[in-house]
Amino acid sequence: MPKTAKAYFRTERQLGAFFSAGTIYGAPSSSFSLRQCGKHTQFDDAGGFRRCAVLDIVAGVSKRSKSYQRQEVVDLEYEGRGIIKPGGVVVFVDDVLPGEIVDVHVYRWKKSFGYARVTHRYTDSPDRIAPFCRHFEQCGGCKWQYLPYERQVDWKQTFIRQAYRSIAPGVHLPEIEPLLAAPADRRYRNKLDFSFSNRRWLTPDEIAGGEVFDDRSALGFHVRGHFDKVLEIEECHLQPDPSNEIRNALAEFARNEGLSFFDPVSNEGFLRSLIIRTTREGEVMVIVVFGERNDDDAARVVRFFTERFPAITSLYTGVNVSKNDAIANCTLEHQSGALRIREKIDGVDFLIGPTSFFQTNPDQAERLYRLVIDWAQLDGSQVVYDIYCGTGSISLLAARHAASVFGVESVEEAIFGARENAERNGIGNCTFVTGEAEKVLRDGFPGDEARPDLVIVDPPRAGLHPRVVDTLLSEQPPRIIYVSCKPPTQARDVERLSQAYRVTRMRGVDMFPQTFHIECVVELTRTE
Repeated sequence: MPKTAKAYFRTERQLGAFFSAGTIYGAPSSSFSLRQCGKHTQFDDAGGFRRCAVLDIVAGVSKRSKSYQRQEVVDLEYEGRGIIKPGGVVVFVDDVLPGEIVDVHVYRWKKSFGYARVTHRYTDSPDRIAPFCRHFEQCGGCKWQYLPYERQVDWKQTFIRQAYRSIAPGVHLPEIEPLLAAPADRRYRNKLDFSFSNRRWLTPDEIAGGEVFDDRSALGFHVRGHFDKVLEIEECHLQPDPSNEIRNALAEFARNEGLSFFDPVSNEGFLRSLIIRTTREGEVMVIVVFGERNDDDAARVVRFFTERFPAITSLYTGVNVSKNDAIANCTLEHQSGALRIREKIDGVDFLIGPTSFFQTNPDQAERLYRLVIDWAQLDGSQVVYDIYCGTGSISLLAARHAASVFGVESVEEAIFGARENAERNGIGNCTFVTGEAEKVLRDGFPGDEARPDLVIVDPPRAGLHPRVVDTLLSEQPPRIIYVSCKPPTQARDVERLSQAYRVTRMRGVDMFPQTFHIECVVELTRTE
């Protein structure tokens, strides 16, 4: 039977006969799984059948295993997982480094590869270090704490090369400039979202101890892969003070006052989420989201903050009764302090509201924006388009050196913020338009007099909309600077743009130390 043939069987008797005939690679085996009438079925040597949740086989036969022993990790892939190749099959393994020998359990199979976690590690890479956070084993936030920061930087440089080599092999690349590493690899974030839950995640030691926990309340992060479980966080190394103090004090107050923690399964409970925003100017915004309306308890929470933390710059509360934690699902009420907090990037003041998008690593954001402006080579005569401009961070910095800047963003609130920030900084040569980029640019760049000398694009992780690429190819502005938070989608777009452009400069910027995430900036120049 050809490997590519699809085998479907109406009955287990037919499947058994097929195996018994020895037509699958010459003999029956307990490791073969077939799709039968849309269900996973596994044949065992005793002639019985059992459901198999491991693999969805599209080809008639394919051999897979739930575990592999003594496998060497040969590489790392873009999302930081190690790669093993048992029998030529690619399996991505969590929390390993090249050169390590491991036993693994495959927890998920895709069509041509699998995902696994380590059950035993025989050897450690010389690069492996002890994680600095007490919550590392259970918290899925800072996945690379076992790798020294300087090696994280090396791998991120490699990931950019790998993305272009695999996705855009035909694109000629210049030498990639050294990655712009972060000056601080801890406490660099200016925003963290914490969740309340009455279903606290129990650690392996707690489970092994056999203790019964009557109070399962927690305030912290959702455990990776478990929407209904929250890990209690005592100390987080991602955000500067007073983030930890605020979170721990609120959790203690809530327990002492008997306030209910949210149940993510039943969608009930009073305290739902806590958002803390900070700035380098020393300002702090706190947002408490409730899962149900209770004005008396809400007033107690507000009173707690105003008495315990009078230095908080801005305090908001809101009620969210939906099944989605997104803050956009609730109406926020300003309780005390300023309406917004202030951040300064390269001399430009920005106002940040409770739902404003702003780069979460302000130190690296400033260095990223300076890189873009440096590459832009503006002398005051150019027209610049900033596509996917957000709150106008790059637009406002570019406007100081350009004749005019035209920003496009689909989020109306972001455009409102961009206009307000322009006015606040006395910048009058920026025009901001609300709309989806592919629609705003559907007929080219608006206005004959506004044809751009430079286009800056900073799209979301999905990359440029295909119609935006079409516009860039048809209008062909002289230069494009492409800022990406996901090099693989950037490589895909650059390959298309290579019809009319060549890559002249490339550089990565590390916005998120202790994770595999990376920004990549590419300069494209129109070919003549």
